[in-house]
Amino acid sequence: MKEIKWAMIGCGDVTEKKTGPALYSAQGSRLVGVYSRTKERAEDWVRRHQHGIVYDTIEALLDDSSVQAVYIATPPDSHFDYAMKVLEAGKIPLIEKPMASDFVACQQIIEKAKQVELPLYVNFYRRGLEKFQTIKQLLEDGAIGEVLTVTIRHYSPLDPELKTANDLPWRYKKEAGGGKALDSQIHVIDYLMWLFGDIEAVNGFAANRADAYEVEDTIVASFKFKSQVFGTATWSYAASEYVDQVDIQGTKGTMSFSGTGVTDLRVNDENYQFEAPDHVGLPYIQMIVDHLLSGGDCPADTHQAAQTVYFFDQLLADYRRGIS
Repeated sequence: MKEIKWAMIGCGDVTEKKTGPALYSAQGSRLVGVYSRTKERAEDWVRRHQHGIVYDTIEALLDDSSVQAVYIATPPDSHFDYAMKVLEAGKIPLIEKPMASDFVACQQIIEKAKQVELPLYVNFYRRGLEKFQTIKQLLEDGAIGEVLTVTIRHYSPLDPELKTANDLPWRYKKEAGGGKALDSQIHVIDYLMWLFGDIEAVNGFAANRADAYEVEDTIVASFKFKSQVFGTATWSYAASEYVDQVDIQGTKGTMSFSGTGVTDLRVNDENYQFEAPDHVGLPYIQMIVDHLLSGGDCPADTHQAAQTVYFFDQLLADYRRGIS
């Protein structure tokens, strides 16, 4: 096998620049075709990107014997159904995060992949980026000594248009599993588990303070990694300012960086600056392709991808019961 041939389900924002172009830009990778429930969207995507054909139906995509892997780039409430269909068709899923809307569904997808003996990936692409690879290496080298605590802060003002929108984006709908923290901060939880191991305990509170949508907009959490690193997080999406900060405290110093940004890092008194790739998903896609073609190193971890969903399931359980 000299190349991985992909199909893509969905044509949303993440497929425009972050990950979609990576499927046809990575070495040994080709995008064969695209499917969307709205055929016109798929036709428009293919016309602009000049890669792949348009499938009329999901069945046509799944029946295409040339396709080996499928990128599922749809809202989370459809991830389970598509992942199961892809696996049943004998193809390898790359699922956009979160893997599914709840942990039970994640476990079912993982079990299905084991049954059909196929790899399974979730698109936590920050694991492939130079900034986070460097953070991991510096921590392993003892740059700040033994790590003690992690502090996460992510705030943003409320978009006033949400209060009058006829149809909210998926990240503000309860069927997706949660709000903006689940959408963006699940990346942070994922790479922190990559750095410090699984989270074995979590407690916290969630509320909706702005009353602009049904899911939570404010969360405070405390948690513990198996490595005995302690963490706290404050996420607020009805705040007066934008803040995106992660601080890692150690016995010999501090590491600070924007939690979702891909270019900045400060370690004690030293600043690092990384170049943002044209397509932030490309390094991770290249690692997946290399892993499939030749067994190259790949930081993907399906177990921890599911654990990120479990983390939010536990954290938001009381709030979800209140809006069910």
